[in-house]
Amino acid sequence: MQQLPVEASLEAPPTARDLIDARAEFEQRYPGILARGRTTAGAAMLPDVLIDAAVSEDNRDVKWFMLSEARRMAVASGNAAALDRAVVLASATFEFDALAEEYRLLREIPIRMLAPPRAAALAEVAEKVANRAEGDGRRDLAIMSWNLAVRGWQRAGAMDAARKAAVRHDEMIAVQ
Repeated sequence: MQQLPVEASLEAPPTARDLIDARAEFEQRYPGILARGRTTAGAAMLPDVLIDAAVSEDNRDVKWFMLSEARRMAVASGNAAALDRAVVLASATFEFDALAEEYRLLREIPIRMLAPPRAAALAEVAEKVANRAEGDGRRDLAIMSWNLAVRGWQRAGAMDAARKAAVRHDEMIAVQ
């Protein structure tokens, strides 16, 4: 039985110069689509459209650009579920710190401005990030993610879920 070579199939994200070319190619193939994202309704709808298109994209630079724009618009519209999908898809193709990036982007979403269903979605994604961070041994990131989940559940009005997340947060702090 032959062993496969120990080479990572993941690549580094494109450089700034590559992204300029990727944006130009994207705008040539999909004229005007990014302009739709400048409206509230467009920013709410476009992340899912970009993620779906990125799944079948062959050009890695364009794929990164599409997922980057999807993440940006997901943050702008408070769509944590789309943000999670975009980060997970990007991490399947590119080598970057997906957990830290997802946490950073979740923190940019203004929780106080979210409707309860969107706040609940943010809390669910924050819990996923916390669990993945725990599994990777990244205790500080897990603690911060649990705290974000507590705030999301509180905004959603789900006090039982907020208490459970708070207990998990406190357990993580207590373990030293």
